[in-house]
Amino acid sequence: MLLTLDIGNTMAKFVFFNDDQTIYSRYLTKTRPERSFDEYKSFLLSFIQTNKLDIKIEDAIISSVVPSLTPIFLDVIKEVFGVNAKTLGPGLKSGVAIKTDNPKEVGADLVGDAIGAKLLYGGDVIIADLGTANKVILLDGKGDFVGCSIAPGLGLGLSALVSNTAALTDVSLQIPPKIIGKNTPDSMNSGLLYGTSFAISKMAEEVEKEVGHPCKKVLTGGYSSYVRRLLPEFEYEPDLLAIGLYSLLINGRGK
Repeated sequence: MLLTLDIGNTMAKFVFFNDDQTIYSRYLTKTRPERSFDEYKSFLLSFIQTNKLDIKIEDAIISSVVPSLTPIFLDVIKEVFGVNAKTLGPGLKSGVAIKTDNPKEVGADLVGDAIGAKLLYGGDVIIADLGTANKVILLDGKGDFVGCSIAPGLGLGLSALVSNTAALTDVSLQIPPKIIGKNTPDSMNSGLLYGTSFAISKMAEEVEKEVGHPCKKVLTGGYSSYVRRLLPEFEYEPDLLAIGLYSLLINGRGK
């Protein structure tokens, strides 16, 4: 069994893969820098024990955009599963060329998405990764990373509304029946969910104009499930990053 771990700014996502490349289980936990090694270890063990999972990890790999948490999770994986996890970074060959002004500044999550998309779809791909930030990523015809756009994500948008207004309160994200809401929760959800989906759809349209041809469109990321119904032109692949990381392990790259 192989393990991939995506450490994002909001959540850490463990994906456990069977030997036949199917997914055995997933575990999500919030990424809070103030949490200790013991807390993260305890949460993981509790998840495994509660769900009565039989997990024996042979190899593991981490993608992280939270440097302070990377060594903590490396230690957790070592302690719980007895393996030294690899870390996706400049020293690990990905098979995807980074064609940007400064390749070293491209986040591991973006590279992981690109690896997964290249594996599944080849080249000429637009990836919409909706997480803490909304990223729209372009892969060229060879499946190489050309660049991206980055904007605040749904969670940040909701938090900003609630934190910076006197009359708006927190709401559960769900698509309202109409774009023009007739109550405050529907109005907020309209702006957040319809607004995000329209922005992503238009961004993809403009990227295609910029490159001069149609592209495969893929939707992923922790908040993508909230708008997938509003973006039917995108193929929904919630485990895109995990698939990319998994491919690095099975191909033996970086060893």
